[in-house]
Amino acid sequence: MTAVPLDRLFVSGRDPESLVAVRDGTPLRFAGFAADVARVAGAVRAVGALRGAVVSADPYWFLVGLFGLLHAGAAAIVPPDGLPATIAALSGAFDVLLCDEASPTPGPVIRLADPLAGDAAIPAPLDPATARLAFFTSGSTGTAKRIDKPLDMLNREIATLETRWATRPGGLPVLATVPHRHVFGLTFHLLWPLATGRPFASHIDDLWETLLARDTGGAILVTSPAHLTRLSGLAPLPAHRRPVRIFAAGAPLRAAQARAAAAVLGVLPTEVFGSTETGAIATRTQPVAETSWTPLPGIQLRTDADGCMIVHAPLGPDGAPFCSADRIEPVADGTFHFLGRTDRIAKIEGKRVSLVRLETELAALPLVADAAAVVAGERLSAAVVLTPDGCARLDAIGPFRFGRELRRQLAVALEPASLPKSWRFVPALPSSAMGKRLDADIRRLFAS
Repeated sequence: MTAVPLDRLFVSGRDPESLVAVRDGTPLRFAGFAADVARVAGAVRAVGALRGAVVSADPYWFLVGLFGLLHAGAAAIVPPDGLPATIAALSGAFDVLLCDEASPTPGPVIRLADPLAGDAAIPAPLDPATARLAFFTSGSTGTAKRIDKPLDMLNREIATLETRWATRPGGLPVLATVPHRHVFGLTFHLLWPLATGRPFASHIDDLWETLLARDTGGAILVTSPAHLTRLSGLAPLPAHRRPVRIFAAGAPLRAAQARAAAAVLGVLPTEVFGSTETGAIATRTQPVAETSWTPLPGIQLRTDADGCMIVHAPLGPDGAPFCSADRIEPVADGTFHFLGRTDRIAKIEGKRVSLVRLETELAALPLVADAAAVVAGERLSAAVVLTPDGCARLDAIGPFRFGRELRRQLAVALEPASLPKSWRFVPALPSSAMGKRLDADIRRLFAS
């Protein structure tokens, strides 16, 4: 199916009875969605807001708020979370807050699920160049950065995704374990299905037990590496309950992790490489060993003098190239290897040390399941998740001797400056809801 541009969604001739979403078995149809958007747009116009923030745990009401703002002519602000401190810190960026519950934020508040008086006429088309969403990303540093995206940029990304993975309208709802306040979750769980007529599930399943209790046979699953590494102990799904595709983004999966996820879910994850600035730009699956990334249709990549990736049209605003902090190694067949971010190169004893290379070598050791490296207190440090055999070895010889043993094993592949001096052995590595590991979170493990 051809994706309908989001700016023309309500004048596209879509069947009013077609499904938009399903909430706890209740169908939510297109006619009701259009009416809800129109009423919220009227409420936003009534308070004279030019900028509105949307905070809703319910995916359906989140979209209603998002499109209500855009159809009221207001910029849509998407906070990175709904915590009171975050909303307070961003209060200067919006004139009205659209939310589920009452909020202590000063200024106008619109509760999305409340009955709202106003005209429920079909919303008119938008200008895709001026209708804008503002996201916030922390990268690997933890410092929030605002990124504005026009609606036509999201339209182009959805068209690219549909070219690569054609969907069909109807069918089972798209399920998700990742939040819709980030670009990946919003695009893959909500906007792409909305544009192509496939319903989405109006809930987020944080736990595999609740998600797998649903009807998953033939469904699309939108998740993260952090979730895919938490499948241990679950029984493999029978053939009739396997999803048709699994999309994962936020951080690269190791090949062994991808295979372990496939052993339970019955299908290899389709990994998506991208950023808030660019959207999705490349993909891969890993059936055997680490696989290079293949750019999506129409995506053109090159590197600068430092090996950093430069992304060309069609996803950049006005077709302008985006200069990334991601270092890549191009391959002759047009694919590329991801080498890590420039901010993940540390200077240790006068030598440049790749934290990504250290993590890769650590994870390849027989007793290590996963690892994260940081510079903490000017010392090269590693947080390590052990295999069951690794845990038994740690219990047998203690953390000091075990750390020295890991250093000896690493010394076969790494120079002395690249060997960790501090260790933390943890049951799981801290990560964001999108599966991203922030260096600041890892460093906190070494604070005491």
